[in-house]
Amino acid sequence: MKSDIRVCADWETAHDRPVYTLRDRCPECDGPTANSAPAPFSPEDPYGEYRRRARRRDAE
Repeated sequence: MKSDIRVCADWETAHDRPVYTLRDRCPECDGPTANSAPAPFSPEDPYGEYRRRARRRDAE
């Protein structure tokens, strides 16, 4: 499922807060926008075990 709501891709460096829009360009800084929806989650994720292992290894 794709969200129509987009967020400024450079909001961390260009703005104090996220700027949401429906356009392909940010209305405030004219930068590119990205899809604001999180990545889909699947319990059968074939690489989930490896990501969790890497995350635990990085935390130590």
